[in-house]
Amino acid sequence: PCTTTLLLAFLAVALPGGAKAWHFCGSSGDVFAPRSTYQSNLALLSAGLAKNASASPALFAAGGVGDPPDTVYGLALCRGDTTNATACGACVAAAFQDGQQLCAYAREATVFYDPCYLRFSGRNFLAADGDNFAAYFSKVRNVTAPAEVFDAAVVALLNATADHAAASSPRRFATGVEAFRGWGVRDIYALVQCTPDMSPAGCRSCLAGIISWVNDPDYFSGSPTGRVLGVRCNYWYDVHPFFPGSPLLRLDAPAFDVSPPAPSPAPVAADTTPPADRAGEFFFVLFFFDS
Repeated sequence: PCTTTLLLAFLAVALPGGAKAWHFCGSSGDVFAPRSTYQSNLALLSAGLAKNASASPALFAAGGVGDPPDTVYGLALCRGDTTNATACGACVAAAFQDGQQLCAYAREATVFYDPCYLRFSGRNFLAADGDNFAAYFSKVRNVTAPAEVFDAAVVALLNATADHAAASSPRRFATGVEAFRGWGVRDIYALVQCTPDMSPAGCRSCLAGIISWVNDPDYFSGSPTGRVLGVRCNYWYDVHPFFPGSPLLRLDAPAFDVSPPAPSPAPVAADTTPPADRAGEFFFVLFFFDS
């Protein structure tokens, strides 16, 4: 297989009601005309995916509408800990609406929210699991622990959570927590998910590719939080809890090769900034196309 990577940058957009949409609009010249067949097909796809995602036990829908050259392909997925199917459908419908507003007349758009995301395109990106559009938060600071120690703990947690998600049906979703107990970090939390139409092996392979970014200095090495928003697979880890309910798996604290310093006698105020805001607004975007 051949992989092509394109590196760009984009910003989160604050929408009415306080919601944030992280979006990418595809190539600037790849647009459709108002009142065109493509626009009509996009409207049909929007209604169908929102309805089908909310009706699916996996909270997932994918498909295409129309004939070439006006076929529109789309994929929508709600987060695996979503308990309200109606809210899932509403999130997908809102993402379609915002995608068409933020990417006016673009034939391709990808929109991420915390509770759901979607992608639509005139290209059949559904044909291969390896076609994984991905975006990640840039690192904004480092933990006080040695990077190699913290990175190893994060990788262990993400790998265990990824194994759980890949084996879970129908949602291909898992959350986990790992005790750390050193350098001012008590626990590390993780959430991973794949699209439910992927096989367990395909899901695990997709996650392995982006988990490898954790100990890469160009991505997340030494960062207290890391998040990859991929269309086919994604993860989020943080030293603060960010998902509701109890984690699906728990890991004991790792054995450190380097002894952590003694706890400070004076309490340190916790960072109460929401994890998404601590991670920053600046993203980098990458494409992966397997041929």
